[in-house]
Amino acid sequence: MTLSAPASCLFIMVIVAVLLLVCGCTQPQSAQGAGSAAVPALNMSVPFAPVPVASENGINLAYEIALAPPAGMVPVVEKVEVIDASTGKTLYTEDAGLLASTYHPASVPPPTPAELQEGTGKLLTPRISVWFVVSPDAIPDQLTHRITLNRSAEGLPPLVLSGANVIVRKDLAPVVIGAPFSGPGWLAMETTSPLTHHFGGQITVGNVTRVPQRYAQDWIYVDPATGMASSGNATLARDYYGFGKEIHAVANGTVISAQDGLPDLETIYSARPAAFATLAGNNVIEAIGNGKYACYGHMENGSVRVQAGDTVTEGQVIGLMGNSGNSDLPHLHFQVVTGAPSFLGAEGYPHVYRSFSVIGDVNVTRVEEQQQADPAFVFNRLWSEFGNFTDFYAQPVAQQDKLVENNAIVQFP
Repeated sequence: MTLSAPASCLFIMVIVAVLLLVCGCTQPQSAQGAGSAAVPALNMSVPFAPVPVASENGINLAYEIALAPPAGMVPVVEKVEVIDASTGKTLYTEDAGLLASTYHPASVPPPTPAELQEGTGKLLTPRISVWFVVSPDAIPDQLTHRITLNRSAEGLPPLVLSGANVIVRKDLAPVVIGAPFSGPGWLAMETTSPLTHHFGGQITVGNVTRVPQRYAQDWIYVDPATGMASSGNATLARDYYGFGKEIHAVANGTVISAQDGLPDLETIYSARPAAFATLAGNNVIEAIGNGKYACYGHMENGSVRVQAGDTVTEGQVIGLMGNSGNSDLPHLHFQVVTGAPSFLGAEGYPHVYRSFSVIGDVNVTRVEEQQQADPAFVFNRLWSEFGNFTDFYAQPVAQQDKLVENNAIVQFP
């Protein structure tokens, strides 16, 4: 289960969008249902093919289906089925409940040309986020999709469309990296789930739509003995145990850019800056080879220890955890991207951590039960009582070359 986005430490992007659909493989569609012959074709494509990435729960496949409806058509999607193209087996289904979060409709009014160039949260055409898990011995070679459209508003039965064929990129591999921290107590949030704000962010910059945070994590530090996130006043950022913790380079590389001097937000869930250039707060972007870039965000003001052009080695301290930029509470936003050194103007690429041990997790069921039982249980109280919702294992579970699961608490070497 996933903590709702407001309950986690968020790197919430206010500029998310969809535009170009030409990057994928658009396939002919078949239609079923009465009156379907009169319905114009709804083109479907997968702009960025999934690269299999391992986590503790299996092999993750994450991607987006882009829809290009004809003029005047506003599709109402009620079901999405992911099918193994070789066997015809349905691997995953998104129904209306899940689609409420994973379907991104076109914006009204649509984005302007200037917005599409400079960065926008408006969507020109719809997209559907798809994230599911398969076993390591059952990774499909190729996927196809069935999308069911609800046409009750027109007095017509549902319309079923097939298409958006895509080859699973088994020829590619996730980037293997070291740890951004050392020691126990590191909580990964907003990752390995179709319901995270990272994965849902469809961002258009320079007239190209990408999902730069597809595999990102928000890293929060909790006391490995008590599970508490803060001492003293939990509304104050500097009372969080993670504030000021050292952040390490995850690989050997070259610093492409470094930004410092932005103030830390003094209280959690403060009003955050909306300027495109300051969303990541004090940050570092590092080239780690083969067109891949590691992005570290929300560092403490005055703590960035590197500058553009510096050569860094894996494990080197590059800054300290803070609460700058578009941040709810002290954390490190981390992501790997490909194609360009940018938090928002590049495509998210999968990474795995070379070595870590899972030592506990957040009991999300307990959080939800508390929220239902006590309407006054607001997010500030969640963080002041966080130890009540963490469970630690009797024995650590060692992992290698995997993405950390959502809400897992880990120990790095």
